[in-house]
Amino acid sequence: MALFLVLPVLAFPELFFGHQTLWRSDITLIHYPYHIMVADEWLAGRVPLWNPYQHIGIPLLAEGQVGPLYPLGAIFLSGLSPSLELSLFIVLHLTLAALFTFALARTLGLATAPATLAGLTFGMGGFLMAQIGNLNIMTGAVWLPLVLCGAVLAAQRRSLPLAVLGGVPLALQAFTAQPQIVFYTLLILMGYAAFRAVADRHLRPALFVGVLIVAGLLLSAPQLLPTVELQQHSLRSAERGFNFLTHNSWPPAMALNLLLPSAFGNNVIGFKGGDPFEEDFIYAGFIPLLLVGFAWGQRQRRDVLFFGLLLVGALMLALGRYTPLYQLVIQHLPGFGLFRIPSRWLMAVNLALAVLAGCGLQTLLERGPSRRGLAIVASVLGLLGIGLVAVWLARGPLRMWVDTDWGGLERKLALAFLERGFTIQPVYETERLLMRHLAPLTAPAILLAFNLWVALALLGAYAGRRLSARHFAALALAAVVLDLVVAGGTTVNPIRPDDWWQQLSGGARYVLDHLEGGRVWPLGMGSEAAAVRNLGQFFPSAYRVRSASGHGSPLMLARQDAFLHTAHPVQQVRLLAVRYILTEGRMGADAESTFPPTFADDLSVVYENRDPLPRAYAVHSVVLSADAEEALGHLTDLDIDPRRTVVIEASADTAPPPGVAAGSDDVALVRDEPDEVVVRVRLAADGYLVLLDSWYPGWEASVDGAPTPIYRAYSIARAVHVPAGEHTVRFAYRPLSFRLGVALAALAVVAIIAACSLW
Repeated sequence: MALFLVLPVLAFPELFFGHQTLWRSDITLIHYPYHIMVADEWLAGRVPLWNPYQHIGIPLLAEGQVGPLYPLGAIFLSGLSPSLELSLFIVLHLTLAALFTFALARTLGLATAPATLAGLTFGMGGFLMAQIGNLNIMTGAVWLPLVLCGAVLAAQRRSLPLAVLGGVPLALQAFTAQPQIVFYTLLILMGYAAFRAVADRHLRPALFVGVLIVAGLLLSAPQLLPTVELQQHSLRSAERGFNFLTHNSWPPAMALNLLLPSAFGNNVIGFKGGDPFEEDFIYAGFIPLLLVGFAWGQRQRRDVLFFGLLLVGALMLALGRYTPLYQLVIQHLPGFGLFRIPSRWLMAVNLALAVLAGCGLQTLLERGPSRRGLAIVASVLGLLGIGLVAVWLARGPLRMWVDTDWGGLERKLALAFLERGFTIQPVYETERLLMRHLAPLTAPAILLAFNLWVALALLGAYAGRRLSARHFAALALAAVVLDLVVAGGTTVNPIRPDDWWQQLSGGARYVLDHLEGGRVWPLGMGSEAAAVRNLGQFFPSAYRVRSASGHGSPLMLARQDAFLHTAHPVQQVRLLAVRYILTEGRMGADAESTFPPTFADDLSVVYENRDPLPRAYAVHSVVLSADAEEALGHLTDLDIDPRRTVVIEASADTAPPPGVAAGSDDVALVRDEPDEVVVRVRLAADGYLVLLDSWYPGWEASVDGAPTPIYRAYSIARAVHVPAGEHTVRFAYRPLSFRLGVALAALAVVAIIAACSLW
């Protein structure tokens, strides 16, 4: 336990002793700002269901990027700095991954030292280390070994209470993980159930695994049902096909990382692969990889065979388009077409390697290395050493040959390895607290040479009986610790001073000071630095400022995307209730003539819409449209004036006609919370109240307490019919998907309590 607690800190010492922060990719674009908003919502006494600060409103819980219902998210309520909370959240999950894998290995019958090796190999392994930037991928993968531990126990003991309790880790995974990770976990569980049915020649163990799956899905229904609902309304609903399914398949050349971590670079020194580094990297440690070959000695343990099959199956699935499997079979199976990036199957590859490495160490400790086994290992290590020396000696001619005769991704990868594989990068010598003392080992070839020497020395001493089994295990674990700390942590994850989060541009500060009740539209904020400086991505949520843009996720509402691709640019600014446009550079003369600049500095320019629409206003003219396409067709030019006319999707039979305006109207927001908006309206004649917030299922409206339908306005917003006179209109977000999910989860909790009482 102490080892698993300390090691993540050793891998990331700068976060706790150097005032640094992790920042790359989704950590900046999503997790840092979004966790601030979610924590604020909980502290305000609200369940974080809706985010009004992105894309004129998005379903926060349904999107699930930061796991609003995830219990371990309580770290973000601590009152510490958000940067430190984020660091603690990350290292806690690395510790849990190691502990859960240790528990799985012990459940499989491994002794303490082999189980510790398994925990290190997964908890500190390359998959989790690389996926820190995709935090909800990493935190979801952490729960996989505990889910499997529950499945193994339920099948072994054929215990209903254990099966029901085993659903708890699956539910916790669903509360934090990207749905793809949950889907993969369910497939692995179904594979394990099928394996046990065949191995036991009986369906009963498989049925207990099925109970675990059902319990987990019921417990996680408050998250899963809203997420499924969002899938139907997001861009993801339209993304299908073979190219989507196999996007970011794992290139076979990336297997070299299993021997030479960061062989082609990483996110600190630059990565030359075709895909993002975090999607392609896996490293299990050299000695664990070597020990996998000895796992055959534990074949009498029935479940060891399953992890061997899991290794092969997950590896084939990770390869994606590089094998015919997806073309012939996978693309036709239900569920797979919802997700891209097959390389995320490396999660299961890393876990299988960890368990099999533990089994291999168990074999060596029980039986010692056989002469034949030792000879094979020595031969393999010798060949690796000779090959490494040969490449080093011939790297000049090899570089010329590759540069001249190779092409495509293979050329890029080979040149990257020849350039960086034998080089100590200055960043590790000057900007890392621990790695500066181990900088030579950060060169992939030097680390492999060191690992070869250590492995030969340990195995030779153990075979020659100069080391006892206990001392061999201790030294092997120490070598693995060093190997994984050097290959992971801040070696592959870039860091910056933690005051980076507060570096707002002058334009962003101007907007925050002057925006009042309107919206800002940050444009071109795709990079991490731009997002931090200029309220890009999810940063409006952290500052609680309403934005017309946000993170370009596949879960973006499809109607919003269609509106942005169809409506006239001026209509977009009007109907998104934009007051300020925030950019990093100047726009064209036409744009500036319509929206003049009001502030500029070296990092930002602010343009002002001097006559913005309010978020809530009344109209007495309506254009009826049959569907979204027809509604958007009215917005391709400026013929429709939204101050006077609303375009709604309804028929004359369902939408009451407005009255003729006989005087002035008065509309005022009296309550404005993320999940509730209350508007006081005084109309001279019947009309429509327009609220320029996203239309989405789950929003309900009432006029003076009486329910009233919400019409889709301009395809993206909301409108309700209001009679003449003074009225109070209330919009409340009460999604049926969440309420039904809570009911199902409550049912599961009752079942768990009942099962435990009978145990």
